[in-house]
This record gives sequence, C-alpha cells and structure tokens, in this order.
Amino acid sequence: MQYTGCRPLSDDEYELILHAFEGKYVLRDQAFFDLGIRTGFRISELLAVKVGDIFRDGRMLSTLTVKKSWMKGGKADQTMALHPSASKRLHDWIVAAGFVSPEMAARPLFSRQLTARSLSRLQARSILKCAASRAGVNTDRIASHSMRKTFARNIWEPPFVDKDMAKMARLLGHANRSNTLRYIEFLDGSLDQAVMEMSVS
Repeated sequence: MQYTGCRPLSDDEYELILHAFEGKYVLRDQAFFDLGIRTGFRISELLAVKVGDIFRDGRMLSTLTVKKSWMKGGKADQTMALHPSASKRLHDWIVAAGFVSPEMAARPLFSRQLTARSLSRLQARSILKCAASRAGVNTDRIASHSMRKTFARNIWEPPFVDKDMAKMARLLGHANRSNTLRYIEFLDGSLDQAVMEMSVS
C-alpha cells in the first residue's frame, strides 16, 4: 500500500529545514519546529501554548502540558517531557522576545510579531513550507503535520516505543486506537501487519 498523506521528514531534511528559517523571528520559528518534532503535538496544540506553560520563576520547566481544552477530543491533558534541544531553543526565543517577566506568562509562546495574538495555523504552515523550499527539500506532501509524523516515526522503533501500540497511542494522545493504526500505516506500510503485531503482544 502506498501512503499518500503528508510525510515525515528524514533526519537530513530536519537539519536542513531547521537551519533554513530566517528573518526577525528565526528563533521563534526554530523553536516551534523543534518542539513539534520533539513532542508530536498537533499544530493547534503547539499554537495554544502560553509562555507560562513552559517558563516559570525564571526557569524552563522540564515538561510541557497541553490543556485538554486544546487537545483533539478534549478528554485529558497531555504532558510531554521537554527534549534538551527543544528546551534550549525555547529558552533562547523567550529571552530574545522579552517574555521573561511574570506578566508575560499568559502571552502566546509563538506570538504574531510579539503581540498578544498567536500565529495562525496558516501562518505556521507557510513558515515551515517556505523554510523547506529554501533548504532545497521537496515540499510535496510536507505540511505542519509532518512534524507530528516525524515524531511518530522516530519514537516507534527500538529502543523507544519498540512498536508498542499502547505506548504509541498514549504518546500521540489518541483515545481511539484506530487513529494510532493510521500512523502505523505509514510507519510499517501495512495496517494488516500492524493488527497482526498488536494481536500477539
């Protein structure tokens, strides 16, 4: 079966795109991209993050929690550990943007021109697509969801999730396992194979 949805990024493509962001908000865009790759949160969940969700009392938190009101399905909060790479990029952006004071806690982390408004989903997609194009990466089937697909691909294999469907569903915030199976389709190429592997575990 040939998968036709948006695709994950290779390690080389990740590096190329990461260093292709440019302009006044390069630190914001790099932080957004790296956080998406390292947590697998959906774009709407990333854009809902406030400064105070990740930076308090002058320091970075070790985890990021997205409130259930912003999660697809909205049944529970989702908490992910912050990878050191994402944490450093986020800290650099927070300092550069002047978001370090307590009164900035409610400000969108990925703000539009340092205002109290978050980037829109369309703007975030455009920023990613433009960086990929500048990097010389084929932009066919690349969209903001590619960050989530990249996270899923990277975490699926040993020594991480090790093809454990329950762990994968929890990391992706899926209440329904059928949604997780859709990710396995592009990871292993076959829903039948995924069902067989799940049956014996």
